[in-house]
Amino acid sequence: MDIVDHHGLSVAHVSPEELADRSWSAAHRHIDVVRATAPPVEAYGALAAAGFIRKPAFLSWTAELGPGEDEFLSRLETKARQDIRRARARAERTLTLEVHDPVGPQMLDRFLTLYRQRVDAMTYGIPIAFLQRERLLDGREKYFAVLALQDGELVGGCVALECPDQDAVRIRFSAVTEEWRRDSLARTLYFAAMRTAREKGYRWATLGDEPNLYGHLTKAGLFRFKVRMGFRCVPSQDFHDPDGLDEADLVLNLDRLCDPCLILGYASDAPGDRSLRARLVTGAPTDLRAYAAPFLAGVGHALPAGTSARAVAS
Repeated sequence: MDIVDHHGLSVAHVSPEELADRSWSAAHRHIDVVRATAPPVEAYGALAAAGFIRKPAFLSWTAELGPGEDEFLSRLETKARQDIRRARARAERTLTLEVHDPVGPQMLDRFLTLYRQRVDAMTYGIPIAFLQRERLLDGREKYFAVLALQDGELVGGCVALECPDQDAVRIRFSAVTEEWRRDSLARTLYFAAMRTAREKGYRWATLGDEPNLYGHLTKAGLFRFKVRMGFRCVPSQDFHDPDGLDEADLVLNLDRLCDPCLILGYASDAPGDRSLRARLVTGAPTDLRAYAAPFLAGVGHALPAGTSARAVAS
């Protein structure tokens, strides 16, 4: 067993051979999550018996752009559609939206200043865009950006990557001020980026690849936000991720995780079944219906494995 610090989270990596003795229960160091990476099929039964959730390590959020914005909005639930239209109406009354294609250094630096401020406010934020500045400007990949300005001041923006070989535009980075976050400016920015992608002839838009452990680097609320935006998630290896793989997690406690912690695990061990089922790891009463989505095979509940009951199905 190898215990590592993963951005503030203590993760114990175990092999299938170590499952039987449950060595993590006798460890002298604090452990938040026990993880088996790329478990073989013959270990599935032992993992399930120990309470592990087998899952794709990363999730890709995808949406087919369709012929136009009205058609895309028609797919959403009424409340989600109304929220998007209200957010856009508020933005259009006050803000100016600009599309920068290609991304220029002056514009990018203005965006990165805001982006760094927002990342620094996160508990476990990682300033990936800031670290990739030169790649965004001078790399082989082609980016464009959508900026929102209020009286000349930048209040929000997003940067998108064009992926012709995937027939997709990936919305990679975004940031908005706290004031405009409350007014859901991100929805307006994403739809503007999707409109640009549609005009360029792309079929797909994606809202990035995320670690499949909501409650650490990202929170469970982000899952709900993206579902309401009309996106669905799939295992990253099923959407142009050659490095994507599976893993199995056992959440021991929520000391360094937000409650609820959300994991999208495989719904079954049947060969070829790639469907996902949401599992909320929480010790508090939670409305599971809030995390239902058309692309999921259900929603369940589990207690942290360090509590008196190891796993409780809902």
